[in-house]
Amino acid sequence: LVNDEKRNYDEDHMNEPREHHHHEEQEENMNFEQPPHHPKKRSGFKEAAKFIAELLLDAVIIVSLVVIIRLYLIAPFHVHGTSMCNTLNYSNGVCNNGYGEYLIISKLGYTLGQAKRGDIIVFRPPGHTQYGRLESLLKTLLRLDEQEFFIKRIVGLPGETVELKNGQVYITNEEHPQGFKLKEPYLSDINQGNTQPLIPGKTKFIVPKERYLAFGDNRAVSTDARSCFKSSISGTCNFEKDAYLSMDQIEGRASMILFTLEKLSFIK
Repeated sequence: LVNDEKRNYDEDHMNEPREHHHHEEQEENMNFEQPPHHPKKRSGFKEAAKFIAELLLDAVIIVSLVVIIRLYLIAPFHVHGTSMCNTLNYSNGVCNNGYGEYLIISKLGYTLGQAKRGDIIVFRPPGHTQYGRLESLLKTLLRLDEQEFFIKRIVGLPGETVELKNGQVYITNEEHPQGFKLKEPYLSDINQGNTQPLIPGKTKFIVPKERYLAFGDNRAVSTDARSCFKSSISGTCNFEKDAYLSMDQIEGRASMILFTLEKLSFIK
């Protein structure tokens, strides 16, 4: 009886469907035969596009920084002419009539505050074409307007009266109602006591509020507010309109003389 049961058990197992064993064999084949996964490589076009995008982004950042710096912080200026000798454009005992030093113009101080007496300033004079900040920046970057700017020294402040007497400059203001003679140690020996009117009879300048009066250090030859920044032989000028400068017309204060990268000089 026992042998018969054993024989029946073996026959039952031999007759089981082989589907279960076949499924296990498929799983084993999948485990051993599935090829390894490799990430797809980026195409050359995508790599080039990414490089160009990064390059453009860098260019935009650089240009933006240049614009911000030139508009609000500092800018270069190439001195031209003799109007500021012997302070500027003067070397080896000779006043240079062409291009001379490169200056660094500081704009931040005037953005936050007001100009001071004695500051050497760069500006586009009244009566000349005035541009917006961005247009002015574009012309400067393209070097289209180097000779449209003037460089002078502030002599009179808003609300003051400036008079020329015997070649000297006298200032009258609220602090000094009786007036005082302006000390100008920056003038050369030839220009000391030689501040003469450029328009006959025009010796008094009443500086309007929020305006400034500027002369060149080379008083003998400078074309400045004494002639409305025009040649004295060019005719009459409207002093109220063309002799005084607003802060909007002033590009900045000359703060540093840059000869070469090795030689720097600060302007006093």
